[in-house]
Amino acid sequence: MSKFWIIAKDVYFKTIKTPSFIIGIFLPFIVVLGGIFFANFAKEDQSLQKIGIYTKEPALTQALVAQKQAQVRYRPLSSLKEAKSQLKAEKIDYYLVVEQKGVQLTSTVYGKDIPGNNLKQKLTQTVTNVQLGLKANAYQLTPKQIETLVEPAQLTPKKVDFEADGQVQIKDDTSDIEFMIAYVACIFTFFLVMTYASIIAQEIASEKGMRIMEVILSSTSAKTHFYGKLAGVILATLTQLFLMGLLLVGTKFAFQSDENVKDLFKMVDLDQVSSSYLVFLLLFIIGGCLLYAVLAALCGSLVNRAEDAPKAVAPVSYLLLIAYILGLVMAVNDPNNILVTVTSYLPFFSTFIMPVLLAKGLATTLSAVLSLVILGGSLVVLAVLSAKMYKANVLVYDQRGIWSALKKSVVLLRKGV
Repeated sequence: MSKFWIIAKDVYFKTIKTPSFIIGIFLPFIVVLGGIFFANFAKEDQSLQKIGIYTKEPALTQALVAQKQAQVRYRPLSSLKEAKSQLKAEKIDYYLVVEQKGVQLTSTVYGKDIPGNNLKQKLTQTVTNVQLGLKANAYQLTPKQIETLVEPAQLTPKKVDFEADGQVQIKDDTSDIEFMIAYVACIFTFFLVMTYASIIAQEIASEKGMRIMEVILSSTSAKTHFYGKLAGVILATLTQLFLMGLLLVGTKFAFQSDENVKDLFKMVDLDQVSSSYLVFLLLFIIGGCLLYAVLAALCGSLVNRAEDAPKAVAPVSYLLLIAYILGLVMAVNDPNNILVTVTSYLPFFSTFIMPVLLAKGLATTLSAVLSLVILGGSLVVLAVLSAKMYKANVLVYDQRGIWSALKKSVVLLRKGV
């Protein structure tokens, strides 16, 4: 086995044994399953809302009370005095006052607090249903005519693709699903890069801090050592992605009878998403992780102790945070912004921005390919440059800080050391 693979294997097995690796695999699923559990718990434990109804027309009161809403029970009130009395005694949670002017109803809800949006929606629906009945009677409409009247118009979005040979392809709209996947992928990539940037910087800084780099470099080249470390972390990243994929499939089959899980997988039905989009997304994630890992390795070699590794990766963290904000805030809310368009081609930012633009249909396949080429080219250039600088600075022990060590490394690099 070559020295490269010995180093990669050592880093790989050390990485997959760390708590952060194990937590990184299971945490997303714990969060999702926890959300499903609490959703079920909230659904079962949702308390019954008692709503008093007061109007000046007894027939209208009875029509409102007869309406059915989930987790809501209506009771008639004879006066406002009774309504306030029952509210004070906590016999009702809220009371609804409805006034009628012809076939138009206006309503006001009173309570010790402002009702939530869910309850307000149910009360609005109740009053609307009764108002619709009044209008139907006034206009002498049959139930079938009412049903036809309130039936919404159908709108089916289609995506038109113009092929290079001039042919036109019309496809179903999958932008919502693709956007949801891109949004989750941005969050996942952020935490993935943060984890592995810290791991690789810590790994290199700890060896340098123990003053064993001289011994290591006496048996192998600095370039082999640098690339071996990177390969180990990359293999650990791919392993984590593979295991998360297995867990995703396992979760789908293990909880296939749960309605919330069914709804979740219906919302994110990968069968409806184009395979090209998933390939682009995966390539951007892997390319971005590699790029940030190389930069973190370079930064980690600039410090003398493992305790200083967090300081070393601070510039990487700041760059990552800016890219994350651009991807999840600006690209989502203002995708046509010139800053978003430009940064979607820049290597450290395209990982977070281009998948969002692709999902929204604001970037073409050619744009994505161009962005990937720039990302890949930047990765190669940074990897070669970092390996050369690593050779120069890995034996530099400067107590004055990262920037001083970087300056020394540049000087040594110019001298061809």
